[in-house]
Amino acid sequence: MLKHIQNYTPHEKGSKMKNKKVYNILAGYVGSLFGLLLFAVAINIIIVPHHLYSGTLTGVAQVVEAILITYTPLELPQNFNLTGMALLLMNIPLMIMVLRVTNKTLPIKSVVNIIFVTFALSIIPIPEEPLIYETLTATIVGGAIAGFGAGFTLRCGGTGGGSDLIGVYCSIKYPTFTVGKVSLIIGAFVYSYGLIRYDLNTVIYSALFTTIYALTLDHTYYQNIKTSALIFTKNPDAVSDVMEQLGRGATCWEGKGAYSGQHTHIFTTVISKYEVPRLKRIITSTDPGAFIVFNNKIERMLLNYS
Repeated sequence: MLKHIQNYTPHEKGSKMKNKKVYNILAGYVGSLFGLLLFAVAINIIIVPHHLYSGTLTGVAQVVEAILITYTPLELPQNFNLTGMALLLMNIPLMIMVLRVTNKTLPIKSVVNIIFVTFALSIIPIPEEPLIYETLTATIVGGAIAGFGAGFTLRCGGTGGGSDLIGVYCSIKYPTFTVGKVSLIIGAFVYSYGLIRYDLNTVIYSALFTTIYALTLDHTYYQNIKTSALIFTKNPDAVSDVMEQLGRGATCWEGKGAYSGQHTHIFTTVISKYEVPRLKRIITSTDPGAFIVFNNKIERMLLNYS
């Protein structure tokens, strides 16, 4: 029996593609906000009651809040968390820095996410008594939930700012100064405060939380720092622009379309995940009809290209 094949008019096809695009955009927003909500819940409800600190920019915001409460006459409503507002105030100059080096409008989703996580960290009440009394258990559970939330946000194409903004800025302005070095500096500052303000146990549990958070985030996001890109273009100048603007090497060869018979220039390169948007802009400006394939799983031998 022959199956009925439904044919769509060009208008119907365009309408279906448009609806699918809108659905994907909305799903990305909902997913990224849900991940940030999980992150905020883990911080406020599980981690903060144990006086633990994240070794990220969120941890710096926690330290700022603690200093303001301890050494200034500032009085906050009961169970109100100032961390979110402090995080927003730190993200604003980072956003300005990124805008200055990229010369591009910051994605609306990033702005929405940063405002949302600020709001969530500010209104989610902090329990007077820890919901999980055992500190080690709270560290593991809190790290897993926060890491999953942050990783899920990244998988949905979102970001809560902080380290991601620093990563974009460093990849453009100071390529040799990696995000890992920034994380070490931030962690050293946060843990030094924890050691002075509390004790060694607090620092150890905070470092353990950050480690579990980072591992869970990486496992959830499953994206390597390095990404290979395979570019198909009709314009040979595209590879020169990539090498000049990104400072990356490339391997090139000539191809031929099996159906059209047209000659195509093909080249592959390895870039940082933070350089993916820049690569897209460079290729699009040179050849709007170019085709790019990204691969996040790279063998160690391939890293020599970068």
